[in-house]
Amino acid sequence: MTLTYLDCRQAIRQCWRVAMLIGCLALAAGCAVGVQTRYKVDSDTFGLGPNDLEQYGIGFLTPAAATGREADKQSLAHSFAEQLRAERPAVRVVPLPVILSAVNAADLDQQYKRMYRDYLETGILDGAVLRLVGAEGDVRYLAQLSLADFQQQSRGRFSLLGLRLFDTKQSNMRVFMQVWDSSAGAVAWEGSIEVNRAYDTAAEKPSPFLEAAEIAARRLYQELPAPARAD
Repeated sequence: MTLTYLDCRQAIRQCWRVAMLIGCLALAAGCAVGVQTRYKVDSDTFGLGPNDLEQYGIGFLTPAAATGREADKQSLAHSFAEQLRAERPAVRVVPLPVILSAVNAADLDQQYKRMYRDYLETGILDGAVLRLVGAEGDVRYLAQLSLADFQQQSRGRFSLLGLRLFDTKQSNMRVFMQVWDSSAGAVAWEGSIEVNRAYDTAAEKPSPFLEAAEIAARRLYQELPAPARAD
């Protein structure tokens, strides 16, 4: 049997139709998997009352970050500040840029820098400088975040004719947070969280850092002392 040029073209078209159908079915199956999120949370309260944040407000200090993740510090602080506003709208939240501007305007930049460096070495925030920063930010409480780790990876889950149709994206984030009482120079609350996230996607972009940060903040804020809800 001799195949004509037209026969070959029809066969190729038929193969591509079958390939596209298989691809669509595989993509639909992948989308059905959805997002899988697991987390582990731990927290301790050392004097932070349920109404204290609403009454006195909270500002964000420059976060610490593991080596290689320094560029993520501002994004982490922004995500946590915005999420706290969403979770506790009655709390006056002063974000990191406002605190830094107030520190700079008050000529406290060198004291702030030394306090930050000492914290990285000792885990202690200088009480005298802390009081000044709190006063300039007009808040009693100051949040100190530490990004312990963030990793993301991608692995192919389905391919067709040598093309990867969609991947499984995975991310892991570990964050430690302390709430310092600037008037007392003491830790009022602290908590830590590890978030593991996985989902299937046809997009090439990696698992977003901000999505993991928002999940970590939202879940960690559930551990903060909060006013009782009216029935």
